[in-house]
Amino acid sequence: MRLGSTGWMALLLTGLWGAGCRHTQDVTDAPERPKWMPPEGTCPKGALVQMERLGLKPGDKLPVIVDAIQDHPGPARYNYSFVIALPRDEGEKVLPGARIGGRLYVTKHRVFGRYDRVFLPESGAMSVPFCGILLDARWDRDGEGLIAYPSPMKGFSVVQDNTGVILVVDKYP
Repeated sequence: MRLGSTGWMALLLTGLWGAGCRHTQDVTDAPERPKWMPPEGTCPKGALVQMERLGLKPGDKLPVIVDAIQDHPGPARYNYSFVIALPRDEGEKVLPGARIGGRLYVTKHRVFGRYDRVFLPESGAMSVPFCGILLDARWDRDGEGLIAYPSPMKGFSVVQDNTGVILVVDKYP
């Protein structure tokens, strides 16, 4: 088969158009991660298996008191630290007597939580791997944590109340 100049031009334009389409499909327009969010992360090894044994799956939500030390009504003050969350209401029905351990990440306007272990009452001081993030019970947008306000104390942020929701995840956003 022999192509004339018009045929070659059509073939060339079709090839360029196809190459352009493939190129735009490879480029993702994902928004840049805000610098104030904690880094992405992977769940502890074995977390998905252990959560399944506990009857939990990604997408489940557990209402909690964010920090057992601040188990009181009203505002709470958080800093970058290890915390133990206390399941409440429906969370207590799913994990009776359990405590959920994790780390809080604090910025001037958000408090993030990455929870990585569950302390079960029958296991004593032992824990099992877990993977969850802290959400605001009233509002959440892609795991952006609790809405907070700067505290007069350096390194701390203040939230309206001490409650939140732990969202079970399969990786930290």
